[in-house]
Amino acid sequence: MSSVRPLIVRLSTSALLLLAVSPGVRAATVFDPALRFRTLSTGHFIVYFHQGEERLAARLAAIAEDTWQKLAVPLGRTPPALTHVVLVDQTELANGSATPLPYNTIVVTAASPAGSEFIGNTDDWLRLVFTHEYTHIIHLDQSGGWARFLRNVLGRTPLAFPNLFLPRWQIEGLAAYEESVITGAGRLHAGDFQAIVAEAAAAGRPEPLGRVNGGLTDWPGGDAAYAYGLGFHAFLARRYGDDRLAMLATSTARRVPFTASRVFERIYSRSLGSLWQDYQDSLRAPPRSSMGAGTSRLTHHGFNVAGPRFAPPACDRCAAEIFYSVSTPHGFPALYRLARDGSAPVRAASRYLGSTTASTRDVVYFDQLELRRNSGLYSDLYALDRRTGTVARLTTDARLLDPDISPDGGTLVCARAAPGRRDLVLVSTGSTLSITTLISDPETQFNAPRWSPDGRTIAVERQAIGRRSEIVIVDAATGAVRALATIAGGRVVTPAWRPDGRALIAAAAAGDDVFNLYEIAVDIPMLFAATDPPPPAAWRPLTHTTGGALWPDVSPDGATIVYAGYTVDGFDLFEMPYPTAARVDRDGGAAVLSVPPAAGLAHRAASDAIGTITQASEAVVAPAPRLAGQVDAVPGGVPAAAPYRPASTLRPTSWSPIIAADSHQLRLGFATGGADVLGYHGYAAAATWLATGPSGTPIPSRASPDWDVSYQYARWRPTVWLAASASTAFFAGPPGDTGTPSVATLRERQIEAGVLLPVRQVRVSQTAVASLVRAVDDFTRPDDVSSRNRTAWRGGWSLISARSYGYSISREDGVSVGVTGELARQAWGASGDADAVTVDGRLYVSPFRRHSVLAVRLAGGLSNGDGTVRRVFHLGGAQPNLNGIDFGRQSISLLRGFATDTFAGSRVALLNADYRWPVARPQWSRGTWPLLLHTVHAAAFADVGHAWTRTFEARDLKSSLGGELSFDVIAGYSFRVDAAFGAAWGHDGSGGVRDGARVYLRLGRAF
Repeated sequence: MSSVRPLIVRLSTSALLLLAVSPGVRAATVFDPALRFRTLSTGHFIVYFHQGEERLAARLAAIAEDTWQKLAVPLGRTPPALTHVVLVDQTELANGSATPLPYNTIVVTAASPAGSEFIGNTDDWLRLVFTHEYTHIIHLDQSGGWARFLRNVLGRTPLAFPNLFLPRWQIEGLAAYEESVITGAGRLHAGDFQAIVAEAAAAGRPEPLGRVNGGLTDWPGGDAAYAYGLGFHAFLARRYGDDRLAMLATSTARRVPFTASRVFERIYSRSLGSLWQDYQDSLRAPPRSSMGAGTSRLTHHGFNVAGPRFAPPACDRCAAEIFYSVSTPHGFPALYRLARDGSAPVRAASRYLGSTTASTRDVVYFDQLELRRNSGLYSDLYALDRRTGTVARLTTDARLLDPDISPDGGTLVCARAAPGRRDLVLVSTGSTLSITTLISDPETQFNAPRWSPDGRTIAVERQAIGRRSEIVIVDAATGAVRALATIAGGRVVTPAWRPDGRALIAAAAAGDDVFNLYEIAVDIPMLFAATDPPPPAAWRPLTHTTGGALWPDVSPDGATIVYAGYTVDGFDLFEMPYPTAARVDRDGGAAVLSVPPAAGLAHRAASDAIGTITQASEAVVAPAPRLAGQVDAVPGGVPAAAPYRPASTLRPTSWSPIIAADSHQLRLGFATGGADVLGYHGYAAAATWLATGPSGTPIPSRASPDWDVSYQYARWRPTVWLAASASTAFFAGPPGDTGTPSVATLRERQIEAGVLLPVRQVRVSQTAVASLVRAVDDFTRPDDVSSRNRTAWRGGWSLISARSYGYSISREDGVSVGVTGELARQAWGASGDADAVTVDGRLYVSPFRRHSVLAVRLAGGLSNGDGTVRRVFHLGGAQPNLNGIDFGRQSISLLRGFATDTFAGSRVALLNADYRWPVARPQWSRGTWPLLLHTVHAAAFADVGHAWTRTFEARDLKSSLGGELSFDVIAGYSFRVDAAFGAAWGHDGSGGVRDGARVYLRLGRAF
């Protein structure tokens, strides 16, 4: 294999190639292999969908054509003639993505967001998400001026799409703005989402422009680009008119990458920096108190805290506890418990997402997501034993969410995900779990169900087409439904029962307001409209926060409410005394709850915000109202679905130049590749020619290129692949007795076919690989030429349990293990018999402060057999050793006190030990510079190793001691890159290489 180790140029070129070739070219399936796709074609779209999505696909096709017409005017150009749209149900998380490369493609998940989520302010998820993603397509697909010329020459290469190189806030802000303007819903009209910016501004902490370009980890993390980008675009539209947004998009499509900020002054007669300052000035407001009297903050996690639930004491002398979910960039998402004795929160179990819990005296039931078949992210039920702390998985592929336990402890009520809907189901908790569907309606979502105290009814959030989230009451025996709480143009979510069963506590947000908590009488039918002053109502406001309050729960004694409240740092737990109960009057047979005087101001403000509230007592819910402009079918009828044919999108759409360099050579060339829309087939081809080479070694003919071609089929597990290549390496001859590589130029021609079996899970990933390789190595020395054939079987396996989080400077909390084996036999065509084995084990622990890491690696390899065929290991250099499955010469080479390839042998042993610690986390950039300095960290290290062929002598060990200063930067607004500057003192125990210091630069982690 080639010894070329390109640095900065290789990084940039590889990024371009990665974009040029479809995301489908990867080692694992993109879509769940259990899904069988078909296609549906319209005038401007091809919709790809699988079994169970026929109804959704037809409606999405109609939405797509309707949106094609609606977005043409605001974005100032005719939308593309053809876009590929993949509708897939393989996750419980609502999401979408769009790319113009290698062709215009949108992926939409069939899962709708819950009403309590930031993107949950919608009455039609498909319309909202498609409008957002199609805005991206129209925006990013533009090329003008020089970019149009480059596109005509190179095809759909990334450099020909300048808008791809805009800051994240500009890309996502425009899409979020159009999503809201076109649909009338979305994040511009969601008070909870707007609170991200409003609360930061009120606290005097609005984010500067440089921190929202992309790559921010501090709260609000990835949402910063959306929140501030949306706010800034809305500000520009209000002050200057939204027609200039189209002018802006067209003008930036003519700019050199990363220089588009200068366009603002031409369009708005003010620089981007001045406009951003005007925007931030418009946000400034006096600090606001968002918590009522008696409210206290229970936790300080920040980021995402959700689903607090009171749990009964686990024993007679135990304190009552609150269980809740936490997700932060500091560690793996978890289920926490907070004892009501004043002690600090305790991590109870790992929990990959999920919100609510259901507790008995002995068990806490909860849901979480797990990867299935490498691609599907599905939710199942788990049980935490409160006495032992052990967690047992209860279901597999059941797709159950939001559990709550009946008062008798015998039945869980859950939501169950299916294509385009979430059903309401009952799950028995006996020795054998059984699932009974209580309600299942097309394109209707049920979320966060809660049993009533008497176990007869269930309060649950429901969302259907044409309605935003509302609370309904379901009869647990018959499934009969009555609507309880609906806000026209608003959301009512996350219900909890008052212990006496006569009222619910729920979070409600009307129009553009944030969520606040309300007490809603259950058995008082009433219809009223907001007036000034508002009349008494069966809704009683309990909070009036400016940031928002969600996920209420009431203590068993009815004295306390706990909820997730928003702060400038994200969400945390708060508690408040349950407000004094309202007086119940009787007036003409109708019960009316009078609001206590102390709550008058809050009631007025809340009622003014709510607008029209209806409480209905009907047993049968009327059909959902029709959306304004809703289209149920493609005009002219729904075309017949056709089988998926990968060949139609397999042709290459671009080629890209390559500049590759290392310490020995500079090569110039080109590459191309392609993949079908679903990523079943992927291929790549590249060729480079030698531009400059080293002195003191034979130089091959410059007319002979290095080249490689590869193909993989990733429809199923495992992935099948085939690769062929020819490469050149200098100073790569077999090692001599001195333990150093001989002076020779290696020309290697290789063909390899194999299978790759990844087994990816959330916590642990494993990979197995097996292949047959035939390689011919031609060595050119100053005085002779020799050749050897290495036909061999290869196999490898790796396991990784160590993880990286948002604030990590290294892998943490786990291990990485890799094993390889290679077997060559003369009977198979090799020049001789040989075999090789490597083992690579790594441990990552945090012994001291958070995110400091002690990383220890012990690796070794040996090769036996014919000296012309057996594997050679090189030792020396600071280049990364990242992969535990590596059949190259530099798989075990990290010895930082020496130059690359200083030592070589048929055997190698290596110990690397690093202590890594964070120094600073500025997360800072200037303006729209495409580099954000994320983290500064340092390391002290020791390396000890040896490469030998004949006899191991301990006195010949090579060692190095040194330190590194590393800078994690976000390059191009999206790519996190680690640049390390290091110095090491190297000592060669054999005396063959002079001791001394060496300074180096490395891109990437050491190991």
